[in-house]
Amino acid sequence: MSVTAIVGAQWGDEGKGRLVDYLAQNADLVIRYQGGDNAGHTVINEYGKFALHILPSGIFNPKTVCLVGAGTVVNFNTMEKEIAEVAESGVIIKNLYVDKRAHLIMPFHCLLDGAEEASKKKGWEVGTTKRGIGPVYSDKAARVGIRAVDILHPERLKVRLEMLLPRKNRELTYFGLPEVTVDEIMELCASWREKFGDKIIDSIPLVRDAVLSGKNIVMEGQLGIMRDLDWGIYPYTTSSNPTAGGICSGAGISPKRIDNIIGIVKAYSTSVGGGPFSVELFDEDGDKLRSIGGEYGATTGRPRRCGWFDGVAAAYSCWINGFTGIAITKLDVLDSFDNLKICTGYNVNGEIIDYVPETSLQEIAEPVYEVWEGWNYDTTSVRKWEDLPEKAKAYLKRIEELTGAPIQFVSVGPERDQIIIK
Repeated sequence: MSVTAIVGAQWGDEGKGRLVDYLAQNADLVIRYQGGDNAGHTVINEYGKFALHILPSGIFNPKTVCLVGAGTVVNFNTMEKEIAEVAESGVIIKNLYVDKRAHLIMPFHCLLDGAEEASKKKGWEVGTTKRGIGPVYSDKAARVGIRAVDILHPERLKVRLEMLLPRKNRELTYFGLPEVTVDEIMELCASWREKFGDKIIDSIPLVRDAVLSGKNIVMEGQLGIMRDLDWGIYPYTTSSNPTAGGICSGAGISPKRIDNIIGIVKAYSTSVGGGPFSVELFDEDGDKLRSIGGEYGATTGRPRRCGWFDGVAAAYSCWINGFTGIAITKLDVLDSFDNLKICTGYNVNGEIIDYVPETSLQEIAEPVYEVWEGWNYDTTSVRKWEDLPEKAKAYLKRIEELTGAPIQFVSVGPERDQIIIK
């Protein structure tokens, strides 16, 4: 039995949900360890196609316990909507829990998120989804946030709201937005307590017992390292740590308990939101990647920025996260390309570097490419490594070499069985 972490190795949208869904078939516990409903995991299985934003991707296995961990931020309105959508497809949801320590996204967080984004100078927008993530994590860091446990104790909740709302109302007024009252937030939280009160637990006993009894545990992160608050393209980042290091604080588990860290890398590169993206394509190849890959955000529907595989970013991700293996997704999207490119370095002011620099240098970095021949072969029905075209295997081996971790999985389509185990 093992504890396996699934971590985004690029800018997010790498296909983490499809691998978690695959591994959850044999998982006892799936833990979402950070982030909120600002990014979606697309999952396709026998129940249909789903874009999960806060529900762990193990929700489709009725035997799997799904935990939304302490490092997350939760909008219970979103959770209610997602539960209804999943249940409508025949999924039985009975083992879903939220840690008491998870912070709650309130309506005013979403309003402030949008207002703050709109106030930024042109070209400096973060690209937020306006789901309130930044403001709620700000409250958490300022030690004024509302946690899931607070709604279980109305008297305590009222006191905390009485301390918080004057500050929030000053911010809302500054942006010309309507103020909120303690009574209306208390009413909202009462409805959440009625619907989700029995799902709010202290997860320490659950996680500890699962680890010590040798259960199969999968850790599910959101986004990727390039959107990490500390190691990503700050300030064009999320407000938490999607890296493997974020697992320990977000899920409440020691790093020595994690057996496998699988980095999810798309066979090319995509990004949603602002900030530098050195390998971005503005030509027919970029349009073709977007069209074939269906590269549109699961949360906003925004077209994703597309580019060639960035080996420098992948190596950086492997170093920070300590991957024991990688899963390469969407190989099939490249099936009809005559030539492919892989970025192996950045040209920064005439100097070739092989590492990801901080943001201001990324903004002027120019990619250094290798050119690879395409395979022009439909890989969607391939299920064994040895059955892949030789040129596809060579391309994948180069990704493996540049990243610095062995390939464990290759995805050749969105369906659960369209995966090669290497």
